Amino acid sequence: MEIHHIRLAVGIEVNPSESGHRVLEKAHCEQMAANLAADLARIEPAVSQGLLVVGGTLLEPAEALQPGLSSWQALIDLSAPVMRQHGVAGNLLAIGAFQGKLPDARLRPPDRKPDGSFLIMPILLALPLETAQAIVDSLEDKLFEQGGVHPPARACLTQATGWTSAHAQLLTATDLIALQHVQMDTAGLGAFWPVVEHALTDEGSNRDFELPGGLTARWQADSQTVIIHFASFEQHGGNPDAYALWTRAFRSLSALADNHGVRRDIESSLVHDQRLHCLIEACGPCSHRDSLTEHLHNDCGLVAWTLVDDGHQVNLYPLNGQAIASVRDDLAMRSLPRKRSDQGICYDPSTNKLLPAA
Repeated sequence: MEIHHIRLAVGIEVNPSESGHRVLEKAHCEQMAANLAADLARIEPAVSQGLLVVGGTLLEPAEALQPGLSSWQALIDLSAPVMRQHGVAGNLLAIGAFQGKLPDARLRPPDRKPDGSFLIMPILLALPLETAQAIVDSLEDKLFEQGGVHPPARACLTQATGWTSAHAQLLTATDLIALQHVQMDTAGLGAFWPVVEHALTDEGSNRDFELPGGLTARWQADSQTVIIHFASFEQHGGNPDAYALWTRAFRSLSALADNHGVRRDIESSLVHDQRLHCLIEACGPCSHRDSLTEHLHNDCGLVAWTLVDDGHQVNLYPLNGQAIASVRDDLAMRSLPRKRSDQGICYDPSTNKLLPAA
């Protein structure tokens, strides 16, 4: 029998000031599964034709919404032997923890408190292919409006985790992706969300993206990687304010991709120094005295360093926060004077090249 898997979740609003557990032990997870099955059956009785699989984990949206939707894939893999042996009709499977340890690394949350107040519990509904589409359509239509989790399941969740829930809602994975898009809009990152959403929902096809600030990126399906084109200040060709917008866009997309586990690569003619976490632009001989100039902009902070050493100039562009400590440690022994320009970014307007500060 061919099986169709419907990816669902419980979205839970918790009090971030409370201390709770992010995994459910097996007995609590079994009780939770029974309660959630009853809640789903109230909305769509036909779900009883399938196998409901509940993952005893609480994940933040970015931890769950990663390429391959790996927490749901873990439920698919763990439930496969049960489906082969017992079929799917009317069955429940609770994937809970034993002494705090879940059976699959893809379900295990980080060993820290969540950053936000919204957590999700992944759920899977496995159905015979011939009956699945009608149930998919029904859940897509009804869950977001009618899918409130009833008190027994919420009480079970509080008992299992220590977190009280202000609200709990059954969702489809599609609903969850749409909610995350709204959250990114609120955070000012909505323009970059289509890159991540493509990696989640259409990862098998290539796509080019034109993004704010003139940033360009490409989803490469064969390598499952977002490739971001990097431009130095000179290559960009804009004034400092325009380059600051581009830099903010580059950093925003990089951070969003990293947060959702999207593999990324940098496309650039500059040399990538992985030890320093920088791109290096060689500029040739320089008549200035040896020094390190920090190019700063009010909107995005550090843009680049210009290093003059032994009569040669190189520009260093940080790729992440680790670059600052790496460059500082690397240059600490040289005792080079550090300089900043009153204009923030020191450059020659006629060539758009970065210069060491006087």
